[in-house]
Amino acid sequence: MTPPPRKPDSPRRPPTIPYAGATPPVFAASVGIPPAPPPPPRPLTASAQRRGWTDPIVRFWILASVALVGIGGWFVTEQVIASRSEAWLIANGAPVTATVISVGGDARVGKKSPPGSPCTLKFDWNGQTINVDGTLASNDFVTTGETVLLHIDPNDTSVWTDRSAPEPLGRRLIAGAVVIPAVLITVAAAMMLRRRLLGVWRDAEAALYTVVQTRYSALAPLSHTVLCVVGTGRDPTIVTVYLPARFPRPKPGEVLWLIRRSGKAKSAIAACAFE
Repeated sequence: MTPPPRKPDSPRRPPTIPYAGATPPVFAASVGIPPAPPPPPRPLTASAQRRGWTDPIVRFWILASVALVGIGGWFVTEQVIASRSEAWLIANGAPVTATVISVGGDARVGKKSPPGSPCTLKFDWNGQTINVDGTLASNDFVTTGETVLLHIDPNDTSVWTDRSAPEPLGRRLIAGAVVIPAVLITVAAAMMLRRRLLGVWRDAEAALYTVVQTRYSALAPLSHTVLCVVGTGRDPTIVTVYLPARFPRPKPGEVLWLIRRSGKAKSAIAACAFE
């Protein structure tokens, strides 16, 4: 009886060879070895270019860049809003004369404290004595018992400023400037790693590797993290590659075409992910 024809692999499954046993498989012409990727130099196809951006390591640095840009955007927005609120308060707030009654919890009259020290002030508003906490914008020493002109929000006396003119917006944004070099570093890292990946795809040699284990990694939640050893069994080095989640989860004993630079196990990539 003629055996039924073997069901072909799913078109999305990377080329594999079923394997069972405790030692690496011995490849033979009778086994349907999947076709190897093109010899180097390989073309940088649209699929390879796209994979260069979506590789988990590159994607990590891209997401870090996006996060830093988001933080910088949030900081700038917050400072612009604060600057406009301060300008409104100076122009429309009610002027009151306040007295510094304590600085840093010390109520000794005449005690001088450095600029920016937290202090408590009191003033009269609508027949009531109001106490507020905060820091004075003055660069001079803060003296307990001195009087200060404040502009307060008539609807919320806890909102006040002792400035007579708004702080320049540029000065407010200086602290956020540290985000710029951080973004440049993460973007440069992403570009460099992508260039390295595409260089491996284009120029490195391909070899058959046996899957040892497939697991989940927090670094690559949208990919299979696949641990492999070279198919001939002559090199025990474990090589880790990432396979897009659209491919079926590889099982131990299956084989994949990997591309890596000689002597650099960390440079390995799964050929099918770039094809």
